[in-house]
Amino acid sequence: MSDDPRPRGDRAADSLAEARIGGEQVYRGALLDVRRDRARMPDGSEAVREYIVHPGAVLVVPRLDDGRLVVERQFRYPHDRSFLEFPAGKLDPGEDALATGVRELIEEVGYAAQVWIHLGVVHPVISYSTETIGIYAAHGLAHVGAKLDEGEFLEVHRMSLAELGTAVDDGRLTDAKSVSALLMYERWTSAATRTIRVEISGRVQGVGYRDFACREAAAGGVTGWVRNRRDGSVEAHVQGRRERCDAFVERCRRGPPASDVDRIVVTRAASDATLSGFLVRPTQR
Repeated sequence: MSDDPRPRGDRAADSLAEARIGGEQVYRGALLDVRRDRARMPDGSEAVREYIVHPGAVLVVPRLDDGRLVVERQFRYPHDRSFLEFPAGKLDPGEDALATGVRELIEEVGYAAQVWIHLGVVHPVISYSTETIGIYAAHGLAHVGAKLDEGEFLEVHRMSLAELGTAVDDGRLTDAKSVSALLMYERWTSAATRTIRVEISGRVQGVGYRDFACREAAAGGVTGWVRNRRDGSVEAHVQGRRERCDAFVERCRRGPPASDVDRIVVTRAASDATLSGFLVRPTQR
């Protein structure tokens, strides 16, 4: 087993890649895992590389039904000041990114969300950390009450996109991950077209959900397909104008009368020029 704690990169295809020769752990604290490696450069010389191993994190852009976004203000000790940020937190051992987002949204700002949209990932400090942050938008919010960790203190604020843009301009919003997430969210909400995968979980099989999805897709003018999955969820691939795809997702959130939708997860998919109409596909094998 390799003692290299970094995520695997595609070094074979990169003429700039540096090959790790060996390394050591310099410091291990409650938060920081500091490493020092020796690496071989592309020209054959050697160099020292120091970096921090990070478990990864998730940031959530929560949107209320009125369009405002939920942000928080908390004190950050290294800068001796408070910062405006979106809710975010580290992955627990063995936890996937979506589970982290669900947990952090409730714990920090007290909201549960029905629709989760994966916007992408950012690498906030590529020069000295392995940290990767998954970015999600959360819609269909319900206030359930915050569950802050012991010793955690913050304020919750609700701001429009325009207000957050002004906060970037005047220097009130400088947190790198939050600025990146705001850009991603603005691009998502302003895109002309979408091709998305939609996973719907809850009581959605045996209640006419696939036929409902076909009717709603035809009425909404989107193309794609829908199928049942072995895990009891329903999966749809949808393509079309942004506003039509978003309306389809919203109708899926409500579902047919006999259904009970627990969660919808939306991810980007590759554009498919062959899609025509909206089909029911066989259950996933």
